[in-house]
Amino acid sequence: MSAHYRQNVKQSKITAMLISLAIVAASVAIAFYVANSQKQVLQQILAGHGDRTKVKMVDNVKDLMADLRAMSKRWVNDQSTTEDNWRADATDFIYRIEGVNSMWMIDEQFNCLWVVSESSGSEQKCQQMMDDSEHILTLINSRENQAVDFTEAQSVNDEQTVYMFEPIGDGDAFAGFIAIEINIQVFIDYVLGDPVSSGYYTKAYANEQIVYSNGPELSNNSYLNVFQLNMDSDQNYWTFKVYPTEVILSLIVTTLPYFIAIMGAIIALLFMLTLWSKQKAKFESKLLANEISEREKVQFELEYLANHDTLTHLPNRHYITNFIETRVEFSQHSQQKFTILFIDLDHFKDINDTLGHAIGDEMLKKLPILFNKIFRHDDVIARMGGDEFVVYLPGEMSVDHVAKLVERFLKSLEYPIQIEEHLIRLTGSVGVAFYPQHGANVTELLSHADAALYRAKDQGRNTFAIYDSEIEQIAKDRLQLIARLHNANENEEFEMYFQPRYSLSDSKIIGAEALIRWKTSDNKLIEPIEFIGLLEETSLIIPISWRMLKRSCDQFLKLLEFQPHLFMSFNVSAKLLEHPDFLTNIQSIFAKSQFPPDRLELELTEQTLIKNVENSQYVLNEVIKLGVSIAIDDFGTGYSSLSYLKNFPVDVLKIDKSFIQDIDSNSDDLELVKTMIAMGKNLNIITVAEGVENEAQLKILKHELCDQVQGYFFKKPMRYYDLYQLVTG
Repeated sequence: MSAHYRQNVKQSKITAMLISLAIVAASVAIAFYVANSQKQVLQQILAGHGDRTKVKMVDNVKDLMADLRAMSKRWVNDQSTTEDNWRADATDFIYRIEGVNSMWMIDEQFNCLWVVSESSGSEQKCQQMMDDSEHILTLINSRENQAVDFTEAQSVNDEQTVYMFEPIGDGDAFAGFIAIEINIQVFIDYVLGDPVSSGYYTKAYANEQIVYSNGPELSNNSYLNVFQLNMDSDQNYWTFKVYPTEVILSLIVTTLPYFIAIMGAIIALLFMLTLWSKQKAKFESKLLANEISEREKVQFELEYLANHDTLTHLPNRHYITNFIETRVEFSQHSQQKFTILFIDLDHFKDINDTLGHAIGDEMLKKLPILFNKIFRHDDVIARMGGDEFVVYLPGEMSVDHVAKLVERFLKSLEYPIQIEEHLIRLTGSVGVAFYPQHGANVTELLSHADAALYRAKDQGRNTFAIYDSEIEQIAKDRLQLIARLHNANENEEFEMYFQPRYSLSDSKIIGAEALIRWKTSDNKLIEPIEFIGLLEETSLIIPISWRMLKRSCDQFLKLLEFQPHLFMSFNVSAKLLEHPDFLTNIQSIFAKSQFPPDRLELELTEQTLIKNVENSQYVLNEVIKLGVSIAIDDFGTGYSSLSYLKNFPVDVLKIDKSFIQDIDSNSDDLELVKTMIAMGKNLNIITVAEGVENEAQLKILKHELCDQVQGYFFKKPMRYYDLYQLVTG
């Protein structure tokens, strides 16, 4: 855009703004003039109505006073009258004049002689007036002035009332007073009529208090006409305020000024927009083209993000699910076949836990390169989440072809991958499902491939399995077992067995390991290997472990009465150790059972410790403070056992039975066991040999100065009752 063009645009905008401002100013001035004219007209109309209202009030009050004076004169002219005549006259008076409720005949001594009223209690009301000094003064003033006099407005039964006194005769002929009670609201309503018909409301004030109102509350900006009235000889004036109804106000004070101002602003705005639009129109095509380009770019990015994993940039679960679904629909007509691979990286969580998630993420980023070396260009590879992947292989493939392809993929995983200073080797497990043999839709295909994946994991990992009816049955059995475990938890079918541990120096029992067993409702005993893994997966291990620990402490406490030196060992799972209330719950169990903490030993596997190293270190250090001992179970089976002896507060090493079972025939196992025992001695850590099953193993362990042993050669796991007999017998 040239400088000259920009200058013209700027000049055009300034001109448009000046003209627009002039239009706005003119419209505002006209609107102001119209608004003032409307107000003046309204004030003139209000003044006229106020005058008419004042005349009505004066005329009606004068008529009332004249009627009362006529009644008084009839008394004088007739030289009094009978009570019946007076009552007839009073009744007619009340009937004719709206708002007059009662009439009294008061003698010269201020006694109430006769009463005519539309309501009860008028005699008492009259007597109360005569007992009021202010009313007596009003009567005296009326007699002296020989004129009607009014009391101040009063609230009687929540209604504003005024009393009017008329003297009868003068001098020696003075015979008393005629008094009437006037309901102000009713009387003035009668005088003024319906405000809706007249178009105006009225309010009356006496001593700044409202005594009459036939309209809504006044606002600060109400249009008013004000006048005052005083019908007797005192200085107390009533103030009347007259103001228009909404209908009259809307007819006179209209929205025309606002309309004029708004229309002026709109015209000015339209003028300015019209001029500006001419300038903007020149850029619209270019801007529109740029916007379309940007939108297409954003749309592409959104679609990409919706269908791709942000870490590996592979298609995600959403994409592959929809893709397979479309291929199923297409294949139903074309009879084409395809294969699904469900891949899971073995123990990938251990990499995240030990090396950190950043290293794990870098590892995942390198996998697409590896996938592309193995799979074809038209194969679709997707990340399902975590360390799980799905591969779509189009076309019919034989079992041998798939097997060779998967084996080549698994072989490629074995090559070490360099991430920073770490050299990492992976293995994987693969489940295979064929379409249409193993599923008629995407849900069945993925589910069956996943079931085959679980079969591969059960076979030891780093292998593959093809879905078949046996795998389907295994998956169903697994779901049934999970359901049974939930029922077993609810019915408390789990119980504790105890396997004694012995000192090698004197062959005496020094403690026992608490081991969970599942005794079903039909008294069948199920070994832990069949259900512990599922308890971990379903997190049922947490409530069951706390319940079993509490029960074990309660039972073992009775043994301590006979042999206080005994200790109880209890296995802690990874999920239990990670539980946020671990320390709180274990302290609660000590408090409730009164079990001494120094008689408890917690057993943890190396895999349990590496789930969350920082949390494990903190929790175990706090447990040590309570007096509890820590044992590493299955020692030697992990890939970094020595680091745990340095980083964790370990009291006991339990050498895994896989090293013990062949020490009398396998020199490698023997050397490993010797090394572990020697290391324990050097670090002042107790060593325990697990799985001792014969005397030859026992002799070797004694010779190598192993501290303690446990195994079937001594005792199998037993019920608490049998352990009790063993300890106390």
